[in-house]
Amino acid sequence: MNDQVKPPAGLRFPNDVVFNGYAAPVRIEGHVHDLEVIGTIPPELDGVYFRNSADHAYPPLHGKDIFLNGDGMVHKVSIRNGHADLTTRFVRTRKLELEREARRALFGAYRNPFTDSAEVVGEDANTANTAVMWHHGKLYALKESGRPYELDPEDLSTLGESDFGGQLKSKTFTAHPKFDPLTGECIAFAYNCEGIASDEIEIYTIDKAGQFTSTERFKAPYCSMVHDFLVSRNYIAFVICPMICDWERVQKGEDYWHWDSSKKTYVAVIPRDRGVSGIRWFTAPKVAMQTHSFNAWEEGGKLVLDHFVNDSGWLSQFPDLHNPNAQELPPFGERWTVDLESESDRVDIQRFINHIGEMPVVDPRFAMQRTRHYWFGTSNPELGPMLEHGPKGPPFTCLGHFDEQTGEIDLYYAGPDSSPEEPCFVPRSPDAEEGDGFLMTMVGRRAENRTDLVILDARNLKQGPLAVIKFPCRVHEGFHGIWVRSSSLGAEGKA
Repeated sequence: MNDQVKPPAGLRFPNDVVFNGYAAPVRIEGHVHDLEVIGTIPPELDGVYFRNSADHAYPPLHGKDIFLNGDGMVHKVSIRNGHADLTTRFVRTRKLELEREARRALFGAYRNPFTDSAEVVGEDANTANTAVMWHHGKLYALKESGRPYELDPEDLSTLGESDFGGQLKSKTFTAHPKFDPLTGECIAFAYNCEGIASDEIEIYTIDKAGQFTSTERFKAPYCSMVHDFLVSRNYIAFVICPMICDWERVQKGEDYWHWDSSKKTYVAVIPRDRGVSGIRWFTAPKVAMQTHSFNAWEEGGKLVLDHFVNDSGWLSQFPDLHNPNAQELPPFGERWTVDLESESDRVDIQRFINHIGEMPVVDPRFAMQRTRHYWFGTSNPELGPMLEHGPKGPPFTCLGHFDEQTGEIDLYYAGPDSSPEEPCFVPRSPDAEEGDGFLMTMVGRRAENRTDLVILDARNLKQGPLAVIKFPCRVHEGFHGIWVRSSSLGAEGKA
C-alpha cells in the first residue's frame, strides 16, 4: 500500500497536466510593493483581497496527484489610495513543515492515510488550501478535511492550527462557512468529523465574538462529499449527493471519492432556532451534485435554494463507480424549492440560469434573503475560443452577471489566452443598494505566464475593466477568496 515511486535525484515534478504549463507549481513566497496598475483603482476600494490556492511544494510521493492535494498558498492584494501591493505565503501546516524538513513529499494520495510514508503515520495531512475566513477579528485558512489554520493578516505568517480555544470538537471544518449579515454570526459545519469516512455532520453557530453558541450532530443517509451548504434567515440546508466514500476502498489505496449514481440525492432542512431536533428530509427527483451555492431564502412557506448543480458528479477528479468511461457534465444554475408547510418530501427543480457556470457569488450584505444579482465564472464561445483543459477541467474565459429582474446575462470576456477565476463582490459602500459595487477576479494571462487582478463594475461587466492590477509573475490558480475592508482589519495604514 505504501510502496513509493523512487524520486529522481534532486527535486523534479511529473510531466503531466497537474504540474505543467500554467498549472505548474509556483512555490514563490514574497512581497511586491506597488504593483503596476492599468486604469484607475476605484477610490472606494480600501482593504485587502485574500485568496487561497493549492500549490504543491514537493513532487507527489507516488508519481501522480490531483490539484486538490496541493499545499495551501495564500495570496494577499492590499489596496489603498489607488495603489496595490502583493504578498504570497505558504500556510505552514504540520504536513508542510514535516515535508520541508525531509525535503520531499511524505504524504500520499488525496485524503488517503494508507498511502502515506511510514514515518508520518498518524500525522495530520491537512493542506489548508481551499478558502480563507475573516471572522471575530481573525484570519483563517480553511480545508474541509482539517481544522482551520490561523494566519497573521499583516504578513500571512502562520499562527497555528485552531480549535477556537477548545470549542471545536470535530477534527474537520468546512471551507464554506456562511455569515449572517444581520447578526454577524458564522454558521459552519464539519463532515467526516473524526477524520475518517462517516455519515455524521456537525453544525456550529459562532457569534461575532468567536464564541460557539451551538454545536450539534446529525446523521446523513450515507457518507457523502458535503463541500458546501446553504443558510436562509431561518433554516440551514444540506444537499447529500452520491459522491461517496467507501472506507474499505480507501484502505485498498483507491480514490477517496467515487460517484455512485445508484444512490438518491437528498436535502436536509434544519430550523436555525430548533436545531437538528427539527430536521426534515426531502428527496430530489434526480441524481445530482451540488457544486457550489449562491444563497437560500424563504417565501410563502417555502425554502428556496439557489446553487450550481451538475448531473454527473465531479468526474474530472474522481471516478464513476459504475461507468469508468463516464464524462463530467457542466453545472447550471438551479433553483431547488421545498414546501415546508406540506408533508411532501418533494423537491421542485427549475433551471433559473440557463448558462453553464461555477464559483457563484451574491452580494453578501443581502445573503439569506431573495437577491436580484448573481455572479459566476463561465465561458462563451461566441466571445472567444475555449481554452485547453487543465487539471480542474475547462478553464473559464468569462465572468457572468445574471440580473433576475431583467432576465439578462452580462458577460466579461477576459481576452485571448486569459482565464478569470472566482469572482469576488465588493460593495461600493456599506449602504449601497444591492449589486452596486465592484467585481474582482484573478485572471491568468497564460501566454505571458503571468497573473492580473481585474476590477470590474459589478453591474456592467461588458464595459471591461475599471482597473487591471498587473503582477510581474504568475501566482498559482486558486479556489476561494474574500475582501476585507481596512476598517474591519483594524489596520488603518497597514492594508
